Amino acid sequence: MYDRLRSHRSRLAALAFAIVQGCATAPEPAQPVLPPPPEFVFEPLPDGEWELVTASFAETGRIPGARRATLTIRDGRISAFSGCNTAGGAVLGRHGLLEVPELAATRRGCPEPLAWFEARYFGLLKARPSYHVEGNTLALIADRERARFRRPTAAAQDTP
Repeated sequence: MYDRLRSHRSRLAALAFAIVQGCATAPEPAQPVLPPPPEFVFEPLPDGEWELVTASFAETGRIPGARRATLTIRDGRISAFSGCNTAGGAVLGRHGLLEVPELAATRRGCPEPLAWFEARYFGLLKARPSYHVEGNTLALIADRERARFRRPTAAAQDTP
């Protein structure tokens, strides 16, 4: 009887050992060693003045009766004119994105639909749009909003 009990205990011990081994987690596979991420590269934005030609929120780039919206990028600063108010702040061009950490605007009361247009225009600038420059054309794209600018010519200055 003693041998039988001993055999039974041995089997239980072997079973318990197998269960414990089965529940143990397998060692995690070694993760590949990746190079450190590259430092953020600040891509310079093209300095100069731009005027809005077309936008998803204004086909002609302006509201009838108002001056054309403009954008100026110079020395790490951005200045935007909606046709009613101006806004400005620091600007960075990073990895093809226009970043405006803070955009401060004047608070003139604008009539509709100019107020609506201005909210969309300034909202586009704050939305970290991607930018692409080709010749004298600057394109800004953020989600569904798009805007295309051109460098103004002396003969193309708009008046209300």
